Amino acid sequence: MITLLESHESKLLTAMPDVKSFESRLAQLNGWWGKITLIGKINSHNVAPTILDDMNRTQSKFGELQRKLTQNLLFENLQKLVLDNSSKAQVAIDLLIRNLFERTADVGFLATDDDIRVFLSEPSPSLQQIEFIENRLREYVKKYSVYDEIMLFDTQGQLRAHLDQSNPVKFSNDPLLAETLASDRDYLESFGYSELQPNRRHALIYSSKISETDRKGSKALGVLCLCFRFDDEMQGIFANLLDRGDAGIISILGADGKVIASSDEQSLPLQTKLSPADAVRIVPHQRREFITNTRRTAGYQGFYGLGWRGQMMTPLDKAFCPDPTATSRSDYADIIDQASSFPQQLRDIRKASADINADLGLLVLNGQIASARKNAAEFMPVLEAIKQIGSDIASIFTASVNSLQEVTVMSSHLNNAGFLAALAVDIMDRNLYERANDCRWWALTSAFRRNLAHGDISLGDKHQISEILQYINALYTVYTNLYVYDLNGEILAVSNNKLANLIGTRVDHSTGAQAALQNSDSQSYSVSPFVRTHLYQQRHTYIYNAAITDLADSNKVLGGIGLVFDSEPQFEAMLLEILPRDEEEQILPDCFAVFADRKKAIIAVANRPDLHAGETLDLDDSFFALKTGQRSSDIIQFRDKSYVLGMAASKGYREYKTADGYRNDVMALLFIPF
Repeated sequence: MITLLESHESKLLTAMPDVKSFESRLAQLNGWWGKITLIGKINSHNVAPTILDDMNRTQSKFGELQRKLTQNLLFENLQKLVLDNSSKAQVAIDLLIRNLFERTADVGFLATDDDIRVFLSEPSPSLQQIEFIENRLREYVKKYSVYDEIMLFDTQGQLRAHLDQSNPVKFSNDPLLAETLASDRDYLESFGYSELQPNRRHALIYSSKISETDRKGSKALGVLCLCFRFDDEMQGIFANLLDRGDAGIISILGADGKVIASSDEQSLPLQTKLSPADAVRIVPHQRREFITNTRRTAGYQGFYGLGWRGQMMTPLDKAFCPDPTATSRSDYADIIDQASSFPQQLRDIRKASADINADLGLLVLNGQIASARKNAAEFMPVLEAIKQIGSDIASIFTASVNSLQEVTVMSSHLNNAGFLAALAVDIMDRNLYERANDCRWWALTSAFRRNLAHGDISLGDKHQISEILQYINALYTVYTNLYVYDLNGEILAVSNNKLANLIGTRVDHSTGAQAALQNSDSQSYSVSPFVRTHLYQQRHTYIYNAAITDLADSNKVLGGIGLVFDSEPQFEAMLLEILPRDEEEQILPDCFAVFADRKKAIIAVANRPDLHAGETLDLDDSFFALKTGQRSSDIIQFRDKSYVLGMAASKGYREYKTADGYRNDVMALLFIPF
């Protein structure tokens, strides 16, 4: 950033109207000072020249201080923009990568689905079999709504089943199919134009080989392709990151530096070639100059995708326009002035300007005494004018530093806290969206439905259910246990052998099972309240439930499945991810974050050992009254310490908590010591 400032100082100064205004006013006063001093020299021969020389030296001190002030104001304003834009670019690519990580699990798991294997084993499936498998795939997409197409190919490239009726493909020689069949990897990830989706300008496809069994070297039956709704997902991410009226453009760059997603395709079209360099730069584009920030993904659980990067571009002529929503609050002044985060150089400049002005006052007083002795009354107006100019200059120094302090720095802290709180609750919603999908999809496992349909469920049936649960839980480690129960709530099988003692016991009302058993709709699910449960070692968690229905009659409920979410480490990891860090990637001292409900009950905490799930968070009621999806920030006192508090209310993700009937408002609260 220093290099950018040194290379483009004049350009940046022109783009910062507030800094330019301060500099212009100081230059004007300096010009008057010089003219008045010249008048004094011409008309006041009786006054000792040392007085004028001292005043010239004082003027030079102010001039040197002015240069330092301009440099610092430029740096602080640029730093604020760079930090804000870097955050948006980073979040854009990291949210996408987190989402795509889930897709890699989806395709690998769905490729082992018994119904799909049976279907592809048929050399000439009947229309009834095709209808069955396409209905099953349709059920999958109804839950995992991030896909717009699922395709099943045999080993010869013949399309056996799919969902998008507008897709004309019946057969394909696309190299992706051969590459997938030849690969030993769990999945392949590909992006670009594809003849598998010829009506799309580009396709993000996750493909996996389908084999007869899970054994290595098992006979290949075909290829599964999951087609991700890439454009739809990106527009959602962009909309969350850009405020109304934001002049910036967020984009995702491919590994080759070409734009593959843009928040403003008119201004930044797809396939535009941009530099993928990470450095902050000023670049020309469409006859305008932009400050660009490009960020690599931090990855998620070892997954980094296809080498894409997030980029934020802000037009230089709009980058530093005053924020009409930013306000200067006098009640913040004392706290801000003591804050360690406020630049020491600016404190020093403000103090130095006051000291120089005080010295100037003494010089003027000495000049007045000397003028009186020499009967040089004509010099008195000169002295008074210079004194006033010095006072005006000092006032401008103070006003510029205070403006930066109370508006630029303060708004940066507040905006950042609110932004990070919103990010935390968005990560939570996205994660729990997957949990709601998992329980509903796994409830449709054909083996579960067949076995529970038996009037007397045998030990063999229960063993098969347990094996399937164990297989699923080994792949999806965000759960401590999965269990299946019958219509009476009796647990028949568990995934965690250490909890085998639960078999034969009945789930209680607090697990959410009863609500699931009362609804046969395959789109319905229930979630327990966030309470202590013996199913999670007497700790607080959510349990996700869905009804298991009869294969022959989907309106007939046979039992249900329960998923015990491993809430403590999962929620803590989400909160830790958004805590501010220093240049060494260490969490800033005494920062902490909390998930809580609207009744102030704590759901999870990160970096604050004296707060625990289930306790009440002692904050004013107003902080828990935000509207759904709203975020805010403030400066507060919490347990005798000042914090910038960022807060945000959950709003759901896709249909989760927005159109599926589930309501559970969660607040994310971020505390940053000030």
